[in-house]
Amino acid sequence: MKFVKASLCLSITLALSACSEQVSVESHLENAKSYLSKKQINESIIELKNAIRGDNKNAEARFLLGQVYLNLGDGLAAVKELERAQQFNYAANKVLPLLARAYILTDSDADVLALSEQAAKLANEEHSHYLAYKTLAALRSEQAEQATESATLAQSIAQQSLYSMLALAYLELSQNNNDAVKTLISRILTIDAQHVDALMLQGQVSMVTKDYQQAALSFESYLNLQPRSGIVQLLLADALLKSGQDKAAEKYADGILAQIDSQPFAHYIKAMVAFNGKDFAKASEHAERALSANFNQFNLRLVAGASAFYLKNWQQSHHHLTMVVKYLPKEHQARRMLAVTQLELGLVGEISATVGDFSVNQAGDAQFLSSLSYKLLELGATSEAKKILAQHEASTVINAADNARKGILKLMMNDPSGIQDLQDAVKLDPSFIEAELALAYAALHNNDIKQAREIAIKWQEKYPEKSGGYNLMASIAIKEKKYQQAEQSLKQSLTLAPDNIFALTEQLRLARQQKNKPLSKQRVDYLMTLAPSNNKVLRHYFGIYRNDMALEKLQLAYQADNSDIKKAVLVAEAMVTLAQYKQAENLLTNLADTPKLPKRYWQLVVFNHRKQHDVKKVQSALERWLKASPYHIEPVVLLADLHANSGNNERALQVIKRGLDYHQDHLVLQLVKMQLLLNSKQIMPAKTLYKTLAVSAINDALKQGFLGRILLLEEKYDQAIVKLTKLYQVYPSSQNAVYLAGAYMGNKEPAKAAKVLEHQLTVEPNENRIKTMLAGIYLEGDTNKAIAVYADVVKKQPNNVIAHNNLAWLYLEQSKLDKALMHAKEAFALAPHIPNVADTYGKVLLKSGDKRAALKYASKAFDLTKGQDIDIQLNYIEALIANSRENEAKDLLSKTLPETDEQTQKKAKILARL
Repeated sequence: MKFVKASLCLSITLALSACSEQVSVESHLENAKSYLSKKQINESIIELKNAIRGDNKNAEARFLLGQVYLNLGDGLAAVKELERAQQFNYAANKVLPLLARAYILTDSDADVLALSEQAAKLANEEHSHYLAYKTLAALRSEQAEQATESATLAQSIAQQSLYSMLALAYLELSQNNNDAVKTLISRILTIDAQHVDALMLQGQVSMVTKDYQQAALSFESYLNLQPRSGIVQLLLADALLKSGQDKAAEKYADGILAQIDSQPFAHYIKAMVAFNGKDFAKASEHAERALSANFNQFNLRLVAGASAFYLKNWQQSHHHLTMVVKYLPKEHQARRMLAVTQLELGLVGEISATVGDFSVNQAGDAQFLSSLSYKLLELGATSEAKKILAQHEASTVINAADNARKGILKLMMNDPSGIQDLQDAVKLDPSFIEAELALAYAALHNNDIKQAREIAIKWQEKYPEKSGGYNLMASIAIKEKKYQQAEQSLKQSLTLAPDNIFALTEQLRLARQQKNKPLSKQRVDYLMTLAPSNNKVLRHYFGIYRNDMALEKLQLAYQADNSDIKKAVLVAEAMVTLAQYKQAENLLTNLADTPKLPKRYWQLVVFNHRKQHDVKKVQSALERWLKASPYHIEPVVLLADLHANSGNNERALQVIKRGLDYHQDHLVLQLVKMQLLLNSKQIMPAKTLYKTLAVSAINDALKQGFLGRILLLEEKYDQAIVKLTKLYQVYPSSQNAVYLAGAYMGNKEPAKAAKVLEHQLTVEPNENRIKTMLAGIYLEGDTNKAIAVYADVVKKQPNNVIAHNNLAWLYLEQSKLDKALMHAKEAFALAPHIPNVADTYGKVLLKSGDKRAALKYASKAFDLTKGQDIDIQLNYIEALIANSRENEAKDLLSKTLPETDEQTQKKAKILARL
């Protein structure tokens, strides 16, 4: 009984509880609806959530909450609640259209299309509502046919429905019928000004038609209606940016980044705004953050590259601009930026491709190409500079200044046609003084005194009140060494323009050319009072005084302007002149990190190390020079020469090949390469290179000489003699004499070889290399002549091992043992590891009676050759016998296999003794 009561009480309690809970859920729903009617959105959300907490499966609460979220533009939250409402069987005619829109907001196009079967059961109005979203989803899924069907169906079931018009508008937009879209949107918004989907579409079509002002208004209206729509904030920011409302755009971007600091589109907006405001550091920072999030928009990449360019971050600029340059118009400024960036990075080979199709059709284009050519020329990239200049040449723009720049550049490249460009510039603008001045001095440089004088006279007549004509006439007189006339012209110049630096400097040059030291000092002292920081004046000053006082003046000028690299180099140059090598090295080392060091800096570094006889530092400096300025020819040639002189032809060739990578057709490098190939006896590569040189513009005698040396290496001596004779006749150097004599020796004509060498000694009587070779020839037939020549060589070259060794042998044959011993000892002291030297010393000692010492050096010679030299082996056996070591001698003699008749006879004599 008690059990029954208890059960009854429990049932009553549960029933009361359920009733109470039901009342609570209904109450929350009523409150929510009340709040919604008053547009108190946050309060309604709280009530609806409370209702759901009380009844998790309450379909109405789920629907209402989903509807609220959808109206706020929060697609994800709307999808969750509306899907639950549908799951709990809420009215399909209400939930399906809203769920379709929620899917649209979350880009769930497949889910929109999946609702099609259920939506077909809806009434016409609700069905057309769904069909608008289905049309959009089909278009976004690239299902054009399904989209057309959907829009057509919407029209057929409810033609005047707002959503039928919206479906048709989506379809028209996909077909680029923008005017039709605008008409349909206008009709919708006339009926319902707050139709959010129409406002969104209006904003989108306005962006397409570049009506950014209208797009911004549409997106702003949309955002006011659905404030939680993150995508519309971005679209609005973009529209504001493109309509020139940077501050307003940045405000929205900042709002987004306050919530999601990695949002790439917001960083894109910030980057664009910063770039427009010329805050390149900020633009670069935001652009990089957006790009790192894979937001690879073209404009963003362009801004990233341009910002890095203005910040001189060349690597970063190059990285970004190379990715977009192929999409840019020919005349786009970014092409220029990329070309300059490539120049700064030393990527010279890429520049012509970047500006290859650059059109010279507007102001500044030709000037840019001229400037680029000049910079390339400054780097030493002459061939690339010529390519760029050729583009300038092909331009149709006729402008005196452009012609003048082109002419000057051509003259810098040793192209005489530059004079014609200067003449054209003067014809185009007769008042263009600078062009005429350049033309005059170009003519003077080319020894066209007549043209230079005509211009000078014209100036004197046309501009009698100006000094230029008299300055030019003075330069002409100096060129002709008519110093009195030059002085008169300069005095007139200084009367018209007192203290003009050009005239004063020319007066100083006159005094120096006439070696008038007092006048030179007087004039340079005056110039120093007028222009104490002028580099040209400073160079003259030190050139005249060449002492510590002059160096101090240079140092003071440099201290006053320590950013002037030319002054620094001038100071270092003066230090080297005064043999202050360490001080010069310290100064030059301090400048080493300066970007784009001039050629003169590197020349001075190398020269200073050479003055200190520090070969390692010379090599290091040349390698650094080559790395810093790979288009400079000088370090290539010098470094190759350094390696060749140390006997490392292979490394020298590697350096030359590297130089040819940058200057493919450079004749000097090809000539050096040929010398190295021949010196290292690489016949086939030399023959291949000869084919190129044979059709080049070099002197025919050089071509004959190269072919002669190739034939010499191939041991075709009779053919080599013909070619090398031609070379020697035109270039009678000691080296060419050696080549020709070598060919005669190979052809077994020692008398003719001796004649060539004897003739060369009449030209260069102190050329010891020729004497040594000549003495070697005399060895075969005239011992006394050989001795005389070798004696002269060791007198002038006491460290000449060959001369000492051969003298020892010759004196030994004449039994002049004291002299033989002296030279043998000297030769061994100089080259103890040369087998023939040790062998000679041992032979002389044996003949002198010092048997034990003889055996020591004969043994050393034998060990050095490892038994491979038969003559040295036989001499060693003789030393063994002399020291009573017959058994060793017999054993070794039995293993000796003579190769010549002379060696056979000598072996027989030794065997007879044993």
